[in-house]
Amino acid sequence: MARRDDWLNEVEIMLVDAWSYLMRLPDRERAWLASASRSAWPVVIRDPITDYAEQEEPRMPLGRREMAMVGKVFLDEGCLMVRLDVALRPLVAVVLSMKARPERGGFKWEPVWERMGGKACGVSTDGLRNRYERALVRLAVMVDEAVANQSQRAA
Repeated sequence: MARRDDWLNEVEIMLVDAWSYLMRLPDRERAWLASASRSAWPVVIRDPITDYAEQEEPRMPLGRREMAMVGKVFLDEGCLMVRLDVALRPLVAVVLSMKARPERGGFKWEPVWERMGGKACGVSTDGLRNRYERALVRLAVMVDEAVANQSQRAA
């Protein structure tokens, strides 16, 4: 059983890393909105509440390996998340976002349950955990299939 847990942990670490890299990508909409800060409009007209371009810290650029991982998991055609069931995608996204920024005391399922709608989602925290684990197993199988296909192409 330890082998299966290690396998799932490796896939989960890859997913959390890819999520962290995705969050480091530049925000194109924010950049477009910030372009007005470089215009000829007087400072008096700018709104200090919505003009937040100067407040954001610069994001570190991603390397080729990081971009390849983000593409393989989230962006490319036929990526892992697109191949996952549509009903499971929001749950996986919420869990990855919470695991990428761990809170004090570690990861807990109660905040996931609250973000998924609480009683409205119709499932307990254990039900959400089981759904996430099933989705993780499906993603791990997809990763193994992709690795097997690459090794067959190389041979």
